[in-house]
Amino acid sequence: MKKMMVVGASGVLGKLVCIELLRIFENQINLIVTDYKAERGKKLADSFNGGVQFQYLNVNDEENVKKAVKNVDIVIVVLKQRIPSIQKSCIENKILCIDVTPFYDFAEKVNELNESAEKNYIGSVIMSGFFPGLSGLMVKEAISHFQEVSEVNVGLLQNTNAKAGVAGVLDMLKIIDQPINFQNNVISGFTKKRKMYFLNHNNEKEVRLIKHSEKIPLNDKLVINQINYWTSWNSIAFNKQVSLLRKMGFIKMIHKVNNKLLSKVVHHNPNKNESAFLTVEVKGIVDNQKRIKILSLSTFSDYHMTAMVTASLAKVVHQKNVTGVVYPFEVTSLDELLSIINCPNIIIEEVEK
Repeated sequence: MKKMMVVGASGVLGKLVCIELLRIFENQINLIVTDYKAERGKKLADSFNGGVQFQYLNVNDEENVKKAVKNVDIVIVVLKQRIPSIQKSCIENKILCIDVTPFYDFAEKVNELNESAEKNYIGSVIMSGFFPGLSGLMVKEAISHFQEVSEVNVGLLQNTNAKAGVAGVLDMLKIIDQPINFQNNVISGFTKKRKMYFLNHNNEKEVRLIKHSEKIPLNDKLVINQINYWTSWNSIAFNKQVSLLRKMGFIKMIHKVNNKLLSKVVHHNPNKNESAFLTVEVKGIVDNQKRIKILSLSTFSDYHMTAMVTASLAKVVHQKNVTGVVYPFEVTSLDELLSIINCPNIIIEEVEK
């Protein structure tokens, strides 16, 4: 049985990744969870009712990382690193690695290891998850029948009840706070608005323009000249609140705030839905005519979706001979990934105009 290690397994997303790995691989894996707090890590391993091991791992101790990942087949990284020491150790030991980072500045550091990964005939997947990750696969699918693409818009409608955890909230606020180059002007993130169609909604929803790291590899590898990313939450009041916090400069400060304080503000009600919606709108030429194609997806939870995508990618890269540093859209298709995920609570539809 394959040995799979989840680094950062004790967090909200890490636990979901563990659950999905066991489901997608039908419990036919040896799962190892890591933590730098031994007691917490052992408690997590025990919570799976046997068969899950604990391994101490401190991401800031390079020697410890090297020892911890040895003799493992796949490592999934669900925590932040300043430098990609886990990827480096995985490449040296010919171990497949998947990372859920949503930030290009870290992805760039992993990209520098590409030559080494190719020499060792091993793969390292970056930007796995829902947004980025599945969003890139939806873009690839949506543009596939176009002879010419003039514009792509990617929209995420988030849920204020998402089981995101503090780290997830901080990541999204950091993304929203970035300034954007738009039509030869630099504008503040989360200020420019437009409306987009989302599945299960009678009316189009207002979303706001953000700078998103997935745009860079999609521009580069799928040669899309104009691609814009948009987001908002399912509450107008909450969107206004976030916009006000950004204007006041509070989002820049929030990263320095004690996480315990933020965890009092971040609430998730398990009895209420946490559905999220992702739409890709493509404008261009099909059969010599101007066309607009909309690919829209709904899921019961954006964080659980990230876990399902990541666990399914582990199956894909394990089955295929993936080498080098790659993005999800380079190793699989939307149809292949959704068939491995095999979840009835994910709905996708296509509309052409």
